[in-house]
Amino acid sequence: MRLEKLRQSKAYEYTKKLLARLKEDALPDLSAQITYYLILSFFPFLLFIINIISYTSLSQDILFANFSTFLPSETGELLKKILVHTVEAKSAFILVLSLLAALWSSSRGIAAIMKGVNKAYGSNEKRGFIKLRATALFATFGFSLLIITALFSLVLGEVIGKYIFGLIHAQSIFPIVWSISRYIIPLLLMFVSLMLLYTVLPDRKLTFKEVWPGALFATLTWIIASVLFSFYVNNFAAYEKVYGSIGGVIALLVWLYTSTLIILLGGEINAFHLYLHHEDPEEEPVRKP
Repeated sequence: MRLEKLRQSKAYEYTKKLLARLKEDALPDLSAQITYYLILSFFPFLLFIINIISYTSLSQDILFANFSTFLPSETGELLKKILVHTVEAKSAFILVLSLLAALWSSSRGIAAIMKGVNKAYGSNEKRGFIKLRATALFATFGFSLLIITALFSLVLGEVIGKYIFGLIHAQSIFPIVWSISRYIIPLLLMFVSLMLLYTVLPDRKLTFKEVWPGALFATLTWIIASVLFSFYVNNFAAYEKVYGSIGGVIALLVWLYTSTLIILLGGEINAFHLYLHHEDPEEEPVRKP
């Protein structure tokens, strides 16, 4: 009786149709394609970020400390070993080279995500090659700025917070407030970046109101999935025993694949949500589930 009631519920019908869309759009296959481009861009991208940090008062440890929350320890150690050794020279040439490599390979991944979200909406790509590549580069560069902003906010936010709480004579409670805020700030920036991606990438006019459900879902699901994956690998999985020295790389591939799948799923949720609430006959129709 309860099972029959569940099958008749709106939530069950919504989930059923959404899963049908995922299968039809072959999201797992598209995620694998995007992961290929991301793995090519991941190291140049981090190399660029760390080079930028080396020209500021920020410490590289801030970046790795935040990565350790979401990545398995063996992957984090692998990244730290490669990247710190590379940027010891603090070379402007490496900075420019890593930027160009990151922008080129990341933009290919962004272009693949464009393909995925367009498929979700049932939109045919009408933008020319130059406009398409410019949009992908803009999205990649904007995402880089948001990451740098997040890192700076973790340092400057603490300094500013201490000053403000000092003015109101509430220094004693600031450590508690900051211990919560230092996790909320990156989450908010990630939510904003996903809102921008879901608005800019599809070849159709969308508003923030139409993309926030998928952005919220992707943000929360990515955080939960990353923390659980990190916990699983650190405590149960034996990637290093099975794969040897490339265990950290395999774990990174799985994490990137999961991340791209979640981002594409957020796009599908936005498209399905828009289809359910599509009322204006003059607007471009959304693909039926």
